[in-house]
Amino acid sequence: MSVYKWVYLLVICIAGVASATAAELSLKQSTIAEYLRLQGLVESTNSATVSAQVSGRVERVLVDVGDEVSAGATLLTITSVEQYQMLTQAQAQVAAAQATLVAEQQEYDRIISLVERDLVPVAERDRAKARLDNAKAQRRSAEAAVERAEEQLSYTEVKAPYAGIVSARLVEPGELVQPGTPLLSGFDPSELRLHVDLPASYAQAAKDYQWARINGLEPTSQQVFPTVHSQSSTVRMRLILPHDSGLMPGQWQPVLVKVGEHQGVQVPLAAVYHQGELTMVRMKDNSWRAVRLGLEQDGHIEIVSGLQAGEVISYE
Repeated sequence: MSVYKWVYLLVICIAGVASATAAELSLKQSTIAEYLRLQGLVESTNSATVSAQVSGRVERVLVDVGDEVSAGATLLTITSVEQYQMLTQAQAQVAAAQATLVAEQQEYDRIISLVERDLVPVAERDRAKARLDNAKAQRRSAEAAVERAEEQLSYTEVKAPYAGIVSARLVEPGELVQPGTPLLSGFDPSELRLHVDLPASYAQAAKDYQWARINGLEPTSQQVFPTVHSQSSTVRMRLILPHDSGLMPGQWQPVLVKVGEHQGVQVPLAAVYHQGELTMVRMKDNSWRAVRLGLEQDGHIEIVSGLQAGEVISYE
């Protein structure tokens, strides 16, 4: 058998296999979603910068950037000599006020006994009662001073407001700080959200459809803000991310937001062939048809023009 016959038979076999494995699809109208493709910024729902609430020098910094901390854990300590002195002084005032109160209570009891026996006038009882009330007020004031001093002392240990990760360390040991000086920043990685800005004309549609995806992830909830930014004419949309998203604050992520629907024709991606600048599909009779493509979604792509419902295509 000649070489040409072998080649001819091989082509026939390949064509037979291709036709045997080719699938046919009768095109139908279907509902196709319309999306906005946007970019959104990931941020932590709980993120904060803790600041000094007392004056002093930083004594120790117990955490560093990237460390995981639990709620209430001590992050940093500030020298507390002045705060201890204030507390000691306040406690001494409480002791003195208590001693005065005991003395005035005894004096009042003695005066009451004398008044009951008509040995002193009633006015003496009233004066003793006034001194006793004043002593009680002095003790309450001294106790309040102790509470304030204890609170000030507690501020020398800076604690984590919630569990999270340290994102910035803003001071070092030995630095002098004042109330309001930023010390450390952190965030809770388990509660993340994403903000994306929509054109104002699509805000109502996004609110109605309540459908969005963040790089393929489905948010646990979403909210369209009720105001329009005056300069950009956009409306902010907030998407709450699932706990296992794997994303980090500061990342920009692609976002799909559904804003409408229309009727159209879709074909599987495998049915679309590219030849140079042409995009084509193969018809049932093995002829080729040039088409214009629309949005790709879920393994299918919309045919904007070139095909109609009821036609049959063939693809492998």
